Amino acid sequence: MAFTGPIEDRLAIHDLYGTAADCSSRGAADEWIDTYADEGCEWNTHFFRRAGKEAIRGQWDELWTGFEKVAFFGTVGAIEVDGDRATARCTAREVIRLKDGKVFKLAGLYRDQLVKIGGEWKFTVRDYEPLVFEDPV
Repeated sequence: MAFTGPIEDRLAIHDLYGTAADCSSRGAADEWIDTYADEGCEWNTHFFRRAGKEAIRGQWDELWTGFEKVAFFGTVGAIEVDGDRATARCTAREVIRLKDGKVFKLAGLYRDQLVKIGGEWKFTVRDYEPLVFEDPV
């Protein structure tokens, strides 16, 4: 996969990734969940599989019960646009200060599917694969 498709769409998808990362770092749940399509969305990781915005938001809320602060950094590695659909890949680095004061670090890879709805790109499927874990210290 490479960077293919109209530059305007690829730029908008980059912006979507930036928005998702920014929302994660700020703990802005309402804005973060808005990066997902209203219908048929999924968030899948090594710990859980969630389908639908309500379930995805519930998972966010559950995770944040233990988080004090999050720093989320993402690097988009590929975007392939095909009309109103796209696939993309993003490497993510997360540093999380837990409420008990410990710091947890991880890096992972998102393989994503996206759809353009009403001129806006949204995530439909986000599959996350962990690459490196650093235990809380």
